Amino acid sequence: MEAVAARSDLIERLSKTSDTFLAGVAGISDAQGKFKPAPDRWSIEDCAEHVALVENGLLMRLTQEAAPSEHVERPERQAELHKLGYDRGNKRNAPERARPTGRFGSLSKALEQFVANREKTIAYLRDCTDDLHARTVVHPIGTMTSHELVVLMSAHTLRHLEQIREVQSAPGYPRA
Repeated sequence: MEAVAARSDLIERLSKTSDTFLAGVAGISDAQGKFKPAPDRWSIEDCAEHVALVENGLLMRLTQEAAPSEHVERPERQAELHKLGYDRGNKRNAPERARPTGRFGSLSKALEQFVANREKTIAYLRDCTDDLHARTVVHPIGTMTSHELVVLMSAHTLRHLEQIREVQSAPGYPRA
């Protein structure tokens, strides 16, 4: 079983990035949430929808697709995944299933779904007995341990908070 401290660290990481993300979108109006800097760019609402979808998708990978493997701890890989997940300089296209379509209808509904999905992820980490360093998951950027996937998941949230800040600094962004 994975060390309690490692699991607690993952839970704390997810809690902090959730809090940071939610604080970063607090007080955004509907007009601000729907503003797109360009027709081919995402709005703040789109970013929140995407983060909610990815949270759910990655949790499904953890709970349904992770395969037993040899126990591997790679702190350098975790640091690399954290940086990769957060880095906006390396733009990637979201898979079709994680692209925003307006399915939640509003920023507040997308955020509610993100919170619900994050709570499920934290509950899974709190309750599961699997050694997350001894389970591998296939992800578009490569195979990683389940522990590493949770590190990437937490950083992914901050990546899109940076994208939201880019939207907020774009010309024409509504100020109310």
